[in-house]
Amino acid sequence: MQKIVVNSKEEMAGLACKIAASATLGSVFGLKGTLGAGKSFFAKNFINSLQKNLTEVLSPTFNLVYSYDTKKGEVFHFDLYRLKSEEELENIGFFDAMKSGICLIEWPEIAEVFLKKNYFEIEIRAVAGGEEEVREVLFKQNLSNK
Repeated sequence: MQKIVVNSKEEMAGLACKIAASATLGSVFGLKGTLGAGKSFFAKNFINSLQKNLTEVLSPTFNLVYSYDTKKGEVFHFDLYRLKSEEELENIGFFDAMKSGICLIEWPEIAEVFLKKNYFEIEIRAVAGGEEEVREVLFKQNLSNK
């Protein structure tokens, strides 16, 4: 596991852009953290860094998924917070998206059993006693052969 500290929104945006630059079709990124940790902010910057022109990146909290055509192919932005069972994943096109695009998944816990070797977990944490924008970002790659 790797851990870095970002000290501002600008640094977090830069980190999201750097990770997006390394993404390829089939890459899956799980975004973990408490409410307000910065998962959606990270996702917005990740997606916009792959766009030809900046676009409004909406939070998929109620729609569960939004997709964006980018320079690297389709990016699917999921928010699984409201799902109650693994069976609901099929209804939102989750499995097809994992095969055909780049996936960003907020609240990925309900789907972790299905995530494969190309899964990267990104956990964003507020730093206790730190400035409001300071975050620890932990990275873990799933190295199993699921």
